[in-house]
Amino acid sequence: MKFSKTSKVSHPAQKILELMIDRMEEIVPFLPNVEAIELREREELPGGRIRIVRHWQGAASNVPAALRPFVSQEMLGWIDTALWDPAAYKVDWVLSTGLSAFYECSGTNYFEPYPKQEETATRVRVGGELTIHPDKLPGIPTFLGSRLAPQVEKFVVALLTPNMEDLAKGLQDYFDESED
Repeated sequence: MKFSKTSKVSHPAQKILELMIDRMEEIVPFLPNVEAIELREREELPGGRIRIVRHWQGAASNVPAALRPFVSQEMLGWIDTALWDPAAYKVDWVLSTGLSAFYECSGTNYFEPYPKQEETATRVRVGGELTIHPDKLPGIPTFLGSRLAPQVEKFVVALLTPNMEDLAKGLQDYFDESED
């Protein structure tokens, strides 16, 4: 299932990009559904590209109360492998978990100058695709997983959408607060 969200942040794209590449961990206090972001690897590549691997830890408070007893901290964490191309204001990313790999999620985000406000604002475009592997859904028989996969995809994408909005809002709030 494909998903996308476009938002505006009223700060220059170069500042946003530099934060996202070099100091993403600083925005955690501005992301309500994230407890931590930890840098695991960073590699400078030819052409100015940068490969970065980070571990994200989601917040249990994002999980509906009825499901919390069944959701472990491990289930709320993921690895973000990102290939940044600063000259193109973009990042290609792949998310993975230590779990049974019951899903694939990847996409491309842009943190580019906002049209007609290139010097003062950023257009944040987040887009990707999520695929559930019904045969790998934990604790669910394959025949049932196949029937549930579309609903699981819709549910997960519905959870991702507020996080995409939170990213742009978190960037806005981070820079607004840092300028005070």
